[in-house]
Amino acid sequence: MNEFQFVDDVMPDVPASGPAKTAEVRARVLNGGRRRRISVWTGILVTSAATVAVIGAVVVVPRLGGGPVVTVTQTSAREVLDAAADRLAQRQEVVDGRYWRSEMERVVRERTSVGGHEFVVEDPVGYVRWNGLGRNTVMELTGLDTRPFTAADRAEWEKAGSPRLCGSDTDCENDMVPKGRTRYLGGYKDGFGQGIVTLSVRELQDLPRGPGKLKEKLLSYWPAEREAMKDVPAGSPGQEKAPNQDDWLWELSERLLVEAPITSGTRAAAYHLLAGLPGARVADEFRDEEGRPGMAILRGGANGEPEKQIVIDRETGDLLAIQHMPVSTSGQESAPYMSIVIRQLGWTDDEPVIPEGCVLGGKEECIR
Repeated sequence: MNEFQFVDDVMPDVPASGPAKTAEVRARVLNGGRRRRISVWTGILVTSAATVAVIGAVVVVPRLGGGPVVTVTQTSAREVLDAAADRLAQRQEVVDGRYWRSEMERVVRERTSVGGHEFVVEDPVGYVRWNGLGRNTVMELTGLDTRPFTAADRAEWEKAGSPRLCGSDTDCENDMVPKGRTRYLGGYKDGFGQGIVTLSVRELQDLPRGPGKLKEKLLSYWPAEREAMKDVPAGSPGQEKAPNQDDWLWELSERLLVEAPITSGTRAAAYHLLAGLPGARVADEFRDEEGRPGMAILRGGANGEPEKQIVIDRETGDLLAIQHMPVSTSGQESAPYMSIVIRQLGWTDDEPVIPEGCVLGGKEECIR
């Protein structure tokens, strides 16, 4: 079962530093002034023969007019990622007899039209997934409050008569996750599945903990996945454009990070794998949609390509969010936006509480 249908979006790159910025850095270094923290998107500061490279290096420069030597150190975004991944990989975990609990909130932002009025709405869904060795998977999906995105969107919604909102439409009778209620799903075997990739919790725990070996292992599934894609009718949901190998590897790694009870070592390896894919880059001084500080692995965002963002806590290496940024045309979103904000991710001694009379895996729906 594919619980998440990720949406590809885009955001333009930040332009490279120009002469004014490099002159500022040079003056700050030579005069021994107080160094400010500089946001890094590409990890590269453009310099000329007259400037000093300060990213990811130690530079020794005499002060103007003589005096002591000044040493400037600044860590590159990739080095920050490597350090965070190393700390994550060293984390010890107790697995046996416990549940892996993923708690998050998924928000899809879409443009809708009612009675000639267009506005953007945000459709949030709370999501909790329980998984463990030899235990059936349990999922809880809770409908949250769909709302107009901005004040201008709210004004257009009110002009349309303030219709009831269920996701991006106004037909609430067939809502899969009714607002204020929780749908319980279960009866699935332990583990993880995407396409032909189906792995038990034990197999997930045995995934390699080095980026090279992990990439090799995941790519061993690619030939069969590529063959299976040929049988999917053109224009099917999520199949508007068949992914290439690198796109598929990014999506699979992304979902493993969000949903799967993989080891901390494998998580760290996945960060390295993703950062090493063609077109990927690392950004420090980054924030997720809720404003939480961290860093991010980015891919896309140029030549009309969607930008995908994996936001990570720079100290612990914990996953903070997955964000897919929209294409912007004349100030309007031309594609849906999606974010998954991680509330809690890890092993727990708690167990899922199933409401009385709720039989998971049966034909009857279980909504409470």
